[in-house]
Amino acid sequence: MLRTVLAAVAAVLVTSHAALAGGTNRVYLVPALKECPGPATCPREFESAYTFDAIVLRNPAAKYSPAGKPQLAVDFAGVRDPGGAPFTGTLKVKVLSGRVSIPGFGTLPDGSPLAQVAPIDATVKNGKGKVSYTAPQAPGGLITNGGGVEILDPDGKTLAVTGSQTKP
Repeated sequence: MLRTVLAAVAAVLVTSHAALAGGTNRVYLVPALKECPGPATCPREFESAYTFDAIVLRNPAAKYSPAGKPQLAVDFAGVRDPGGAPFTGTLKVKVLSGRVSIPGFGTLPDGSPLAQVAPIDATVKNGKGKVSYTAPQAPGGLITNGGGVEILDPDGKTLAVTGSQTKP
């Protein structure tokens, strides 16, 4: 039961973005900012010393998760190490859980271990890479509120997150 719940949660968490034309949602991730402890503003600092040109999350543009199809794909371009060289190595794709309700089982408490998804390894070579994930079919009627995706650098620091930015 636990394995089925985890697979179902993963499937719904990664398909919660608004639909775009073309059969696939494309969400450009943004650099992760360091927390500002306040109360005053802090200088802009990024959490990771690694940088990137583009990290794009793609998922099905459908009202319901399609069975047997990839639930998410992430494309990496221009990933550089702290010294500015093209990065070769492994990054982690972390699916953030939201509030999850499973029909016939109930709504899980926020932060429940049943709603956690193990990070997905993403191999990047010379700054470029792709990774996709296909989950087993989720039970009918599963609903997830919120959630998102983070990319972790090799040091475990957050490199990129779902969000928005304006053109400089």
